[in-house]
Amino acid sequence: MKITYSSDTINSFGGINFADKIIREASIYDTIDQTLGIRGVKAQYSYSDLFRSYLMLVLCGGECAEDITEHLRSELNQ
Repeated sequence: MKITYSSDTINSFGGINFADKIIREASIYDTIDQTLGIRGVKAQYSYSDLFRSYLMLVLCGGECAEDITEHLRSELNQ
């Protein structure tokens, strides 16, 4: 991954792609799916998807799902 310098304002999401890549390459998501198995037939997301979304939220500074709409909305609208 190439790193470039920028004069843009840094926000809570800075570096999240690097963290996700490291976790994915360490096969953490695969281990979660192998350990917990497959969700129900109607489930649209795997267990690793659920863990991943919460982990990314926490790494961006959130504490619960409501933080996305309450505290991170301004950065999502940029």
